[in-house]
Amino acid sequence: MVDSIRAVTVFSHVRPGAIISDPTFRLGGVKSGASMLEKAFIVFTVLILNVPGYGQRTIAAPYNGTITGRVLDQDTKHPVEFANVILFTGKDSTQVSGAVTDKAGMFKLTGLKAGNYFLRVQVIGYAVKVIPGLTLSESRRSLNSGAIYLRPSAINLPTVVAEGKRSPISYQLDKQVIDVNQIKTALAGTAADVLENVPSISVDINGNVSLRGSTNFQVLIDGRPSVMSAQDALQQIPASSIQSIEIMTNPSAKYDASGAAGIINIILRKNSDLGFSGIVNLTGGLDDKYGANFLLQYKTPFVGYNFGADFNRRTFPGTNQQVKQFITGGNTSDFNSNGNVLWQRILSGVRGGIGFNLSQNDNLSFGGRYGGRAFHHYSSLNTIQSSDSQPQQIVFLNDHNFNHYGTYYELNANYLHDFGRNGNQITGYLSYRHNNSDESGISTATQGNSTLNGTQTTELGPQNELRGNIDYTLPINKSEQFSAGSEFFDRTYQDINRLYSFDSTTGNYDFQSPFSHTNNFQRARFAAYSMFSNRWDSLEVQVGFRTEYTYQLVAQADTNQRFSFSRWDYFPSISSSYSFAGGTQMMASYTRRIERPDGGDLEPYYSWFDANTVHIGNPLLKPELINSFEMGVQTFLGKALFSNDLYYRFTQDKIEDINSVYAENVTLTSVANVGNDYSPGYEFSILFNPVKIWELNFMGNLYDYRISGAVSNASFARESFDWSIKTNNTFTISHSTEVQLNARYHSPSVTAQGTWGGFFTTDLAVRQDIIQKTLSLTLQINDLLSTGRREFTSQGVGFYDYNYFYRRAPMVMLNLRYNFNNYKENKVPGQNPQDN
Repeated sequence: MVDSIRAVTVFSHVRPGAIISDPTFRLGGVKSGASMLEKAFIVFTVLILNVPGYGQRTIAAPYNGTITGRVLDQDTKHPVEFANVILFTGKDSTQVSGAVTDKAGMFKLTGLKAGNYFLRVQVIGYAVKVIPGLTLSESRRSLNSGAIYLRPSAINLPTVVAEGKRSPISYQLDKQVIDVNQIKTALAGTAADVLENVPSISVDINGNVSLRGSTNFQVLIDGRPSVMSAQDALQQIPASSIQSIEIMTNPSAKYDASGAAGIINIILRKNSDLGFSGIVNLTGGLDDKYGANFLLQYKTPFVGYNFGADFNRRTFPGTNQQVKQFITGGNTSDFNSNGNVLWQRILSGVRGGIGFNLSQNDNLSFGGRYGGRAFHHYSSLNTIQSSDSQPQQIVFLNDHNFNHYGTYYELNANYLHDFGRNGNQITGYLSYRHNNSDESGISTATQGNSTLNGTQTTELGPQNELRGNIDYTLPINKSEQFSAGSEFFDRTYQDINRLYSFDSTTGNYDFQSPFSHTNNFQRARFAAYSMFSNRWDSLEVQVGFRTEYTYQLVAQADTNQRFSFSRWDYFPSISSSYSFAGGTQMMASYTRRIERPDGGDLEPYYSWFDANTVHIGNPLLKPELINSFEMGVQTFLGKALFSNDLYYRFTQDKIEDINSVYAENVTLTSVANVGNDYSPGYEFSILFNPVKIWELNFMGNLYDYRISGAVSNASFARESFDWSIKTNNTFTISHSTEVQLNARYHSPSVTAQGTWGGFFTTDLAVRQDIIQKTLSLTLQINDLLSTGRREFTSQGVGFYDYNYFYRRAPMVMLNLRYNFNNYKENKVPGQNPQDN
């Protein structure tokens, strides 16, 4: 499948003149030489993408011989995709050519002269295989090496080697892949902490993730939609229980079209060996931070069991400063506040599963997960209030305590049937999910022992979801493939909101029925897709088409108001890749996506957050429609790998939160389709070794953000040039000691009514193997220089709002990891665990 412009090459520690040995390095069976047209095309592309033009090597003239073959997993006999196949001369071991295997495990080396050769086949997760004694002559111009079987190798704790070490971020055909084991500065954190080290990702002070400036994306867990919301999932799953994270900014038509910015797929740890094995992680830190998780597995040739659990408690104390101004009826009121804040997350869960090999071609598995979560936010701010009408200052303490908590569970079943022809298979998936998402809050303003005002809010939100899909894949021949599938989805939930206000005469909180409501929501969707891909030597093209029918109902029980609609949406996709000689690869893609409003954005009533803030949703919101274009090139210049991406994203009917004045000293937050936004951008990554023990990955994302439309019947147009720079530095001190130092800066950015300030942070980690491949200890220090402050300013007609947040730093954590019975990762590079 090719549905991203991202290249599949990754630079690793190599000897001068050696080909890069990484599972994502793709040459695609191209000639070792190139025509003048190809050379001119490469130079033109590299210049456009600002890649320095040094380090190029002279490209030899093409030859005429051909060597082909196929690479398979020794245990499962499945094809191994993205394996590096490197050809050397038998006389002096000079590198001659190279290729990367396709989905069927096939490779082809062309343009070879007569002579004796040997092959070296390697890929992360497998032992290196050497195939000697390959001879081409005038009478034997074509040679088939036959099936090459690779033996899976253990990847327990990351071993330190000077050659062939894997980059933490690799680029495959349709995605970026983050090897979580390589991000030492996030090992004691969560998935959100890992993603901070990716060029296209930013994370705010509350742990909320943005992908290329958008918080609208979809999170999958092992290729399936998460039972939790996207942000909850990324903040809950411990980094130590994750094998890798895949980022798809231009997913193909096979995937659910929801998520404006794309898809983040979390691959959990698994074991590929028979017998009993497991892994245990313990984490502790300063300021009430600790956690633990484990995974146990038992496998026989016919059945496999797995069971795991995790607990994660994170507390983040800090400070907050606020400046608010309201102008109503010619009167100006000012509020100046500062004080302490506390963010806390308590997350826990258990998961388990059983799988049966019913026959050589049939597999059936069942799984489930149960968990709970609690998010707490507490603030105590000393506030000074003044106004034109009352110049005498009022000093009071404003306390706010907000809690978001609940439990969830999921049951699922998977079935796979292989028709016996390589890649010809049908898969089915069915899941049922239940989620309680409850909230409560209390806000009070006090002077000494006297309460001036106060509000209490509660929201109960039970949710049920049924989802299923079926997918069919048909290889037509070695280069052509057709696939199709369908999906259904039905979700219902209820929001029960209650408001209580403080009565100073009685000292009680009284129920407020005009601001207490029950809201019912249903969304049902049916989707179907088909895709076709073909490969012509160095060129691969994939086209796809998806259609989705959606029915939505918002019903307010206490007023009998009903808002419903149904609609068809269409989502084409196309992607292509072309491999040039010398390891250069170009990719381009287009996809159309959608972001549907949900939750509180659709609630047609007022919900109070505190005495100065009220919110109302809009059940008539239209979904955002996104057109996304990407083009990129990856090339080797000397010993450095340059990855360059140009992208352009256009969003219609952009949804934004809008602030306005509700009443004197009260801000109203509403939701509206404000207009359109545009984001042309450039993303790059440079990976190289300044010295033998130092690996440097320098990354950046630059985009020109523009948004225009109308707010409160007034036209607006805003723009900002947003950019972020990140560096990941890994120092290999010895075979058992590794140090990692990461730094990142994000520039200021704008919204429809506000501006986020820029910020800079640094992280440090030291990992020490105590018992090689069995026991390791990692010290992690986040925000080492205590610079992770955030500022936000918002203003409009009748209001001004400034917020400054600081989270206490540095944050120190210690992680202890223990593997037993030779725990091995289930690694087949480029392959989704649900595919087998």
